[in-house]
Amino acid sequence: MPDEELLALWVEDELDGSSAAAVEAWAASQPEWLERREQARQLKPLLQAALPGREDPPYAEFFNARIGREIAREAAALGPASPGETPSSGFWKWFLPATAVAGMALCFWGGTRFGPTVAADNATATIPAEQMPIVYTPEKGVNAAYFASAPADAMVIVLDGVAAIPDSFEIPETAAVEEPMDSTASLILPAP
Repeated sequence: MPDEELLALWVEDELDGSSAAAVEAWAASQPEWLERREQARQLKPLLQAALPGREDPPYAEFFNARIGREIAREAAALGPASPGETPSSGFWKWFLPATAVAGMALCFWGGTRFGPTVAADNATATIPAEQMPIVYTPEKGVNAAYFASAPADAMVIVLDGVAAIPDSFEIPETAAVEEPMDSTASLILPAP
């Protein structure tokens, strides 16, 4: 059996020479492939009558000229390099890695000075005073309010301006929340 590419070319009458003869010999005993070829031959003139043979892209010269200008501008910006000199040689070869190391060291130092502090017994970390979260609603005309109750260990977001969910709506069982071993919630979705 010929590969898919040869068969596609044969169906479209675009095979020549020995390849065409080999596929013709194989297809002589394959009535479904002969039928496909006949259907393609009948469809081809209809498509050629309905669709233009070639359509040039609009403003092709404009885009090609602009691409040429950008290439020339980039080449001029790089400038001619002297023999033996690469952009990574000289001062920059040592300066850029040194500044990267200095930046990482500064960030590490800042993280140890300004991050959360560990309590004396190392069991709990001190947490800053609770802040009210900002609730963003992308829909125009929808307002949101956030309420938290520490004694009830609950948080509620109230949306004003959203249509109520009808009582007849059944929540589909597409996801389940399970409590993993490390006591952080995760969303488990079924495989499609």
